[in-house]
Amino acid sequence: MLYPRLIPSLLVNEKQELVKTICFKDRNYLGEPLNTAYIFSGFEADELLVLDIDASKNKKCISLDFVRSLSTFTKVPLTVGGGISNLDQIYEILSLGVERIALSSALNDDIRLLNNAANRYGSSSISVIVNTYRNSVGELMACFGRPEFSRKFYLINEICKICEDSGAGELVINQIDHEGTRKGFDIKLMQDLNEIVSIPLVALGGCGSKEHISDLLKRTPISGISCGTFFVYAPETSQVLLNYTATSTWLKENFKQFIDIYKK
Repeated sequence: MLYPRLIPSLLVNEKQELVKTICFKDRNYLGEPLNTAYIFSGFEADELLVLDIDASKNKKCISLDFVRSLSTFTKVPLTVGGGISNLDQIYEILSLGVERIALSSALNDDIRLLNNAANRYGSSSISVIVNTYRNSVGELMACFGRPEFSRKFYLINEICKICEDSGAGELVINQIDHEGTRKGFDIKLMQDLNEIVSIPLVALGGCGSKEHISDLLKRTPISGISCGTFFVYAPETSQVLLNYTATSTWLKENFKQFIDIYKK
């Protein structure tokens, strides 16, 4: 079992402002994303996940100038997403020094984009963001992109297998009902998915404490843990306080015990 990555998740709007949401709603302006990325880079984050959450709605790709600046401001691996819809855009973004691109909404139109991208640029360069939520009767649904714009909804097992079979190198499981709430991860979901697919999984949505990370690591061999609220807000407040180092140090110090517990 490899050391799991701790991944700050940064959301930007159409003006390239850093924002944070709760359950994909209630946006809160945080500040300037490049400076934030620079700070997390200085903290030696394992990776940064940067998503333009307005790009698909506006039928645009995340700004290449913005991505170029991100690459300049950071020294850690970058995964970038937002409105990416064709192979040329993927090539341009990867050529700027980005490690991975994240696909989601565009797969509503043509899942073959994923297969074509993986064949041309390698699966390791392609992440897919799968958004999950519970509908009015409590069923766990999954889709590409925002639910209100999605053309098809899937069972979570089905959509993950489709992505794996189509060449995805990694799945980011973004739990809408947990996002920004600090109520923890859906551990049972991540356990089940680890039994179904063999590609790396990243849990996103709901982290509010080290205990949430600890519980996830004790019960499933997750590849990455991505956090927004936990890394950008002071505990139990909406006051911006960028943090990472203490959690990273704690994880490294305790990682062996998580492996030993999981093996039991």
